[in-house]
Amino acid sequence: MPNLYITIRNIIASQIAVCVLTSLSSTSMAAEVAGDLLHVYGKLHVSIDNSDTDGLNDETYQDGISVSSNSSRVGLKGQYQQVIYQIEQEVRIDDSSKGNFADRNSFIGLTGDWGSLRAGIYDTPLKSIGSKWGLFGDTIGDRRAILGAGYLSGNQLNERVKNMIMYQYDHDRSLKVQAMYAVDPEDDGTNAGIVDNNKNEMVGAGIWWHVAEITLSLAYEDWTGHSYIIDGNAYRIAVVWTRSRHRFGAIYEDIDPSVVNEFSREAFGVNWKWRFIEAWDLRLQYLVADNATNTTDTGGSNISAGTYHELNDKTKLYLAYTASRNDANAKFPAVDGGHGDEVKTIFGGHPNSLSLGIEFKF
Repeated sequence: MPNLYITIRNIIASQIAVCVLTSLSSTSMAAEVAGDLLHVYGKLHVSIDNSDTDGLNDETYQDGISVSSNSSRVGLKGQYQQVIYQIEQEVRIDDSSKGNFADRNSFIGLTGDWGSLRAGIYDTPLKSIGSKWGLFGDTIGDRRAILGAGYLSGNQLNERVKNMIMYQYDHDRSLKVQAMYAVDPEDDGTNAGIVDNNKNEMVGAGIWWHVAEITLSLAYEDWTGHSYIIDGNAYRIAVVWTRSRHRFGAIYEDIDPSVVNEFSREAFGVNWKWRFIEAWDLRLQYLVADNATNTTDTGGSNISAGTYHELNDKTKLYLAYTASRNDANAKFPAVDGGHGDEVKTIFGGHPNSLSLGIEFKF
């Protein structure tokens, strides 16, 4: 009996050990596969702002303190062999509002040595060039106060288009190319369940070329049936030079609508970032828009300054200031695009905003 008891006990112990090892092995394999298949990422960006609209406060009480969630987001992305995907959603953590599901860059596609092909929702190459050039993305100093903006309607031509197909090549460190087509690119949901509106479309392309310390970029897009410019095209040229602790940038934009004069104008910009000590940098940016075609006193400018501190490898703190100056017949906002709470103004207004913010990426 004792021998039988010992034998049975050993068999049971062996089976338990096998089960535990099998479980650990399966868990390890699943974690490894999940690492390729699924990455969870995001950014929480909140600021406390003090803004002056220079004239709107009497009617809407928009001057003063504001807590703003600035393009905060959460996303899922991954790759399995040749298949790539991404689902990204904006989240508003300053109030109860939020966007539609997957309202940021979201797609499924295929990738290989030849590049990648994606279908879904994505920023146009024109928008991407402005994003990579700007120093104050999603803050009060975001470049969209001027770039892609009209003197009446503000930021309208920094689009994230729907129903898009995009080819991208970025396997060469010195070269990146994008080519995009979108049908019914501003789809508001009214065509849900039926064929996309083929009267509205967008064709765009962009190229980024990096050599030594300089990055040159160029983007073009052509619209049919845009909600503001109707039919027309636009292009941007940008250059960024990084030298030691300094980064210098310049950008030029030309919008040529076939009908709407408001957006028929040129815009220019320069910026500078200086990492003056470890974990701290200083940033300056200036943008100006010319008078629109066949108009007078419709130009405007925006200047932004700020200092950033890298609290750790995932967190930045910043203090920033921005101000816009408008000609008599223009009302470019001080803050427009990316930043959750915009700061609009009146004709000829000089709106401004001061902001203390935190960005945390995971």
